[in-house]
Amino acid sequence: LLKRLSLRAASNLIKLDCFIRRKDAPPVLCPKGGQAVLQAYYRPPGSPRKKQIARFGISTVRGPPAPPIDDTVRDTFGIEQFPLGGIGVAAIIYMFVEEEYRKRGIGELALEVISAIHAVQGCDFTVLVADDKGSGKLVEWYEAHGFKRAPKLQNMMGSPDGNFGTTMIAPTTLPSDFFSRCKIRW
Repeated sequence: LLKRLSLRAASNLIKLDCFIRRKDAPPVLCPKGGQAVLQAYYRPPGSPRKKQIARFGISTVRGPPAPPIDDTVRDTFGIEQFPLGGIGVAAIIYMFVEEEYRKRGIGELALEVISAIHAVQGCDFTVLVADDKGSGKLVEWYEAHGFKRAPKLQNMMGSPDGNFGTTMIAPTTLPSDFFSRCKIRW
Protein backbone atom coordinates (compact mmCIF):
# COMPACT_ATOMS: atom_id res chain seq x y z
CA LEU A 1 0.00 0.00 0.00
CA LEU A 2 2.83 2.40 0.87
CA LYS A 3 4.54 1.74 -2.47
CA ARG A 4 1.27 2.40 -4.34
CA LEU A 5 0.75 5.66 -2.46
CA SER A 6 4.29 6.82 -3.15
CA LEU A 7 3.88 6.06 -6.88
CA ARG A 8 0.56 7.96 -6.94
CA ALA A 9 2.22 10.92 -5.17
CA ALA A 10 5.12 10.92 -7.65
CA SER A 11 2.66 10.80 -10.55
CA ASN A 12 0.69 13.74 -9.15
CA LEU A 13 3.88 15.76 -8.60
CA ILE A 14 4.88 15.24 -12.23
CA LYS A 15 1.42 16.35 -13.37
CA LEU A 16 1.59 19.41 -11.09
CA ASP A 17 5.05 20.32 -12.38
CA CYS A 18 3.79 20.08 -15.97
CA PHE A 19 0.77 22.23 -15.11
CA ILE A 20 2.93 24.93 -13.47
CA ARG A 21 5.34 24.97 -16.42
CA ARG A 22 2.40 24.93 -18.85
CA LYS A 23 3.67 21.80 -20.56
CA ASP A 24 1.81 18.66 -21.55
CA ALA A 25 2.20 15.76 -19.16
CA PRO A 26 4.06 12.79 -20.66
CA PRO A 27 1.65 10.29 -22.20
CA VAL A 28 3.33 7.33 -20.48
CA LEU A 29 5.23 7.08 -17.21
CA CYS A 30 7.20 3.90 -16.63
CA PRO A 31 8.71 3.10 -13.25
CA LYS A 32 12.37 2.45 -12.68
CA GLY A 33 13.26 -1.18 -12.42
CA GLY A 34 12.16 -2.16 -15.90
CA GLN A 35 8.74 -3.63 -15.10
CA ALA A 36 5.21 -2.36 -14.67
CA VAL A 37 1.80 -3.79 -13.84
CA LEU A 38 -1.28 -2.53 -15.63
CA GLN A 39 -4.62 -3.18 -13.97
CA ALA A 40 -8.18 -2.99 -15.23
CA TYR A 41 -11.10 -2.26 -12.91
CA TYR A 42 -14.87 -2.36 -13.24
CA ARG A 43 -17.41 -0.66 -11.02
CA PRO A 44 -20.69 -2.61 -11.05
CA PRO A 45 -23.79 -0.39 -11.34
CA GLY A 46 -24.91 0.82 -7.92
CA SER A 47 -21.71 -0.34 -6.23
CA PRO A 48 -19.34 2.11 -4.50
CA ARG A 49 -16.37 -0.23 -4.94
CA LYS A 50 -14.34 -1.07 -8.01
CA LYS A 51 -13.50 -4.68 -8.78
CA GLN A 52 -10.16 -5.62 -10.32
CA ILE A 53 -10.90 -7.64 -13.43
CA ALA A 54 -7.51 -7.89 -15.16
CA ARG A 55 -3.73 -7.60 -14.59
CA PHE A 56 -0.95 -7.31 -17.12
CA GLY A 57 2.76 -7.46 -16.30
CA ILE A 58 5.20 -5.97 -18.79
CA SER A 59 8.82 -4.99 -19.13
CA THR A 60 9.35 -1.28 -19.74
CA VAL A 61 12.90 -1.21 -21.08
CA ARG A 62 14.61 -2.56 -24.17
CA GLY A 63 16.24 -5.92 -23.72
CA PRO A 64 19.83 -6.38 -24.89
CA PRO A 65 20.49 -7.20 -28.55
CA ALA A 66 20.62 -10.92 -29.26
CA PRO A 67 21.28 -12.91 -32.44
CA PRO A 68 18.16 -15.11 -31.98
CA ILE A 69 16.01 -11.95 -31.97
CA ASP A 70 17.69 -10.67 -35.15
CA ASP A 71 17.21 -14.07 -36.82
CA THR A 72 13.55 -14.22 -35.77
CA VAL A 73 12.79 -10.72 -37.06
CA ARG A 74 14.64 -11.43 -40.32
CA ASP A 75 12.85 -14.79 -40.86
CA THR A 76 9.39 -13.84 -39.58
CA PHE A 77 9.00 -10.28 -40.83
CA GLY A 78 11.50 -10.19 -43.72
CA ILE A 79 13.37 -7.23 -42.26
CA GLU A 80 17.01 -7.12 -43.32
CA GLN A 81 18.04 -3.60 -42.26
CA PHE A 82 18.08 -3.16 -38.49
CA PRO A 83 18.18 0.15 -36.56
CA LEU A 84 21.59 1.48 -35.54
CA GLY A 85 21.25 0.34 -31.91
CA GLY A 86 19.87 -3.05 -32.93
CA ILE A 87 16.35 -4.32 -32.57
CA GLY A 88 14.68 -3.22 -29.35
CA VAL A 89 12.46 -5.83 -27.71
CA ALA A 90 10.32 -5.66 -24.58
CA ALA A 91 8.13 -8.37 -23.10
CA ILE A 92 4.67 -9.14 -21.87
CA ILE A 93 5.37 -11.08 -18.71
CA TYR A 94 1.78 -12.06 -18.06
CA MET A 95 -1.77 -11.20 -19.06
CA PHE A 96 -4.78 -12.25 -17.03
CA VAL A 97 -8.44 -11.32 -17.43
CA GLU A 98 -11.01 -12.75 -15.04
CA GLU A 99 -13.00 -15.40 -16.88
CA GLU A 100 -16.37 -13.67 -16.54
CA TYR A 101 -14.92 -10.53 -18.22
CA ARG A 102 -13.27 -12.25 -21.19
CA LYS A 103 -14.47 -11.65 -24.76
CA ARG A 104 -15.29 -8.01 -23.95
CA GLY A 105 -12.27 -6.41 -25.62
CA ILE A 106 -10.19 -6.00 -22.45
CA GLY A 107 -7.31 -8.13 -23.75
CA GLU A 108 -7.34 -6.35 -27.11
CA LEU A 109 -7.21 -2.96 -25.42
CA ALA A 110 -4.40 -4.18 -23.16
CA LEU A 111 -2.37 -5.31 -26.20
CA GLU A 112 -2.88 -1.90 -27.82
CA VAL A 113 -1.79 -0.06 -24.66
CA ILE A 114 1.21 -2.35 -24.10
CA SER A 115 2.32 -1.93 -27.72
CA ALA A 116 2.08 1.85 -27.35
CA ILE A 117 4.07 1.80 -24.09
CA HIS A 118 6.76 -0.34 -25.69
CA ALA A 119 6.88 1.95 -28.75
CA VAL A 120 7.24 5.04 -26.52
CA GLN A 121 10.09 3.27 -24.71
CA GLY A 122 11.91 2.78 -28.03
CA CYS A 123 11.15 -0.91 -28.47
CA ASP A 124 10.51 -2.25 -31.95
CA PHE A 125 8.89 -5.56 -30.97
CA THR A 126 6.98 -7.16 -28.11
CA VAL A 127 7.61 -10.78 -27.16
CA LEU A 128 5.67 -13.16 -24.92
CA VAL A 129 5.21 -16.82 -24.07
CA ALA A 130 1.61 -17.95 -24.58
CA ASP A 131 0.86 -20.85 -22.25
CA ASP A 132 -2.50 -22.37 -23.09
CA LYS A 133 -1.65 -25.84 -21.74
CA GLY A 134 -1.55 -27.18 -25.30
CA SER A 135 -5.09 -26.26 -26.36
CA GLY A 136 -3.88 -23.80 -29.01
CA LYS A 137 -6.68 -21.32 -28.24
CA LEU A 138 -4.46 -18.65 -26.64
CA VAL A 139 -1.84 -18.96 -29.37
CA GLU A 140 -4.58 -18.51 -31.98
CA TRP A 141 -5.91 -15.47 -30.08
CA TYR A 142 -2.48 -13.82 -30.11
CA GLU A 143 -2.04 -14.68 -33.81
CA ALA A 144 -5.39 -13.01 -34.53
CA HIS A 145 -3.95 -9.89 -32.85
CA GLY A 146 -0.73 -9.65 -34.86
CA PHE A 147 1.65 -11.97 -33.02
CA LYS A 148 3.65 -14.61 -34.86
CA ARG A 149 5.25 -17.76 -33.50
CA ALA A 150 8.95 -17.35 -32.76
CA PRO A 151 10.48 -20.84 -32.37
CA LYS A 152 14.05 -19.51 -32.37
CA LEU A 153 13.27 -17.61 -29.15
CA GLN A 154 11.88 -20.61 -27.20
CA ASN A 155 15.08 -21.31 -25.24
CA MET A 156 15.91 -17.63 -24.73
CA MET A 157 12.43 -16.97 -23.30
CA GLY A 158 12.68 -19.84 -20.82
CA SER A 159 10.43 -22.28 -22.63
CA PRO A 160 12.72 -24.90 -24.19
CA ASP A 161 10.89 -27.16 -26.63
CA GLY A 162 7.69 -25.27 -25.84
CA ASN A 163 7.42 -26.90 -22.40
CA PHE A 164 5.99 -23.73 -20.86
CA GLY A 165 4.19 -22.31 -23.86
CA THR A 166 4.75 -20.91 -27.33
CA THR A 167 7.05 -17.92 -27.77
CA MET A 168 5.51 -15.20 -29.96
CA ILE A 169 6.56 -11.78 -31.29
CA ALA A 170 4.80 -8.74 -32.80
CA PRO A 171 5.95 -5.31 -33.95
CA THR A 172 5.04 -2.42 -31.67
CA THR A 173 2.73 0.28 -32.94
CA LEU A 174 1.86 3.76 -31.84
CA PRO A 175 -0.95 5.18 -33.98
CA SER A 176 -0.86 8.98 -34.18
CA ASP A 177 -4.32 9.22 -32.58
CA PHE A 178 -3.66 6.69 -29.82
CA PHE A 179 -3.47 9.08 -26.87
CA SER A 180 -6.51 11.05 -27.99
CA ARG A 181 -8.55 7.84 -28.32
CA CYS A 182 -7.27 5.90 -25.33
CA LYS A 183 -7.25 7.78 -22.06
CA ILE A 184 -4.76 6.04 -19.81
CA ARG A 185 -4.98 6.97 -16.16
CA TRP A 186 -1.68 7.08 -14.37
